[in-house]
Amino acid sequence: MKTFVNICLLIVATFIFSACEKSFIDPQTPNTPETNFDALWQEYDRLYGQFEVKQVDWNALYKQYRPRVNAGTTDRELLTVMGEMLDHLNDNHIYVRPTLDTGLPYYNGGLLGRQKFEDFSTKVVDKYLLEKKKYGNDIEYGWLPGNIGYLSLLGFSNDFNYYPEAMDIVLGELKEAKGLVIELRNNGGGEDRVAQYIVNRFATSKHLSFTSRLRNGPDHNDFAPQIRFYTEPAGSFQYTRPIVVLTRRQTYSSGETFVLGMKQVPHAMMVGDSTGGAFSDAIRRELPNGWLYRVPVADVRDAEGKNHEGVGLAPTLLVQNKKEEIEAGRDRALEKAIEILSR
Repeated sequence: MKTFVNICLLIVATFIFSACEKSFIDPQTPNTPETNFDALWQEYDRLYGQFEVKQVDWNALYKQYRPRVNAGTTDRELLTVMGEMLDHLNDNHIYVRPTLDTGLPYYNGGLLGRQKFEDFSTKVVDKYLLEKKKYGNDIEYGWLPGNIGYLSLLGFSNDFNYYPEAMDIVLGELKEAKGLVIELRNNGGGEDRVAQYIVNRFATSKHLSFTSRLRNGPDHNDFAPQIRFYTEPAGSFQYTRPIVVLTRRQTYSSGETFVLGMKQVPHAMMVGDSTGGAFSDAIRRELPNGWLYRVPVADVRDAEGKNHEGVGLAPTLLVQNKKEEIEAGRDRALEKAIEILSR
C-alpha cells in the first residue's frame, strides 16, 4: 500500500483537502444505511482517479444500486451492495472495513480480492539460497548458486533517508555478484519515491519512469499537473550487471511503479507473472457508521503515457508457478532467473 503520510502531503500540495485526517465526516451526519451508502458513492465521485480510464459510468451505478438500500437494510446487506458496486471498478487498492462489532468480513476489491494466490513461498525460496541476511525491516538479501546475488524488497515504507545507507551496505555486499535477482513477489508496497530511489541504484542513464496525476476537482477528469518520476543514477554507486526482477499478481502499488522504473534499466528484465494492476495513490476515509474504506485518487501512466490499472505489467518472460510445484518445494520462476543469470 502507498504510504498514507506521503499521500496526504501530495494531496495537501494540490489543495484538495485542508487537513489529513482519517475520517473527513461531519459528526452531525445521520448514521443510516442510506447516508452511509450515499457518503461512499459521493466520495468516490469526488476523489476516484480512474473513472474515464476504466470507462465506468458512476452515475449509472448509483441509479442501479441506490434503490437496494433503505432504512431497513442490514449491515450485511449494505456491505454486499457496496461491494457489488465497487466491483465495477476492479481495483486492488479498494477496501471497505466494517467495524468489529458487525462480525462482517472485509471487502477487498480487484483481482486480489477475488482470487487466492498460492504461487509463491518464502520457505521454498530459502531452499535455493546459499546464504540469507536481513537489513532492517524491509530488505532481505543473500547468495544463490553460481555467484548470483539475491535481493528481496519487502516494502518501501521507511523514511526516505533510511535507504541511501541501507542500499550502500546491501549492494556493497552484492556488488561482485555475476548477476542479481530482485525479488518483488513478497513486496508490501510503500512510497513511490523510495521505490524510484532503489531503482536508481541500478540506472546508467536518465529516462522517464512514470507520471502521476491526482484528482483535484469535482469533474471526473479534473487533475493536478503531472508528477514525473525519472530513472537516473543515484547514490554513491550503481549495480550495472545483469538483473532479473521477479514479479507476480500480488506485486502491486509501489511494487509496480518500481517495475515501471526498472523497465528503463537496459540490463534488467522481468520474469514471472504479470503484476496486479493497482498503481494509484490511495487515501483512507471513514463512513458515518465508523466503517473504513480506501479511495485511489490518481491516474498513473508509464513512460509512453499508457495506464495499466486493472491490467498490470506483463513480464519479459512469463513463468507462472503452480500451487502443486510450490507445495513440492519448487520455484520455476526463480529457477529461470538463475538460469538466465548463469549464462
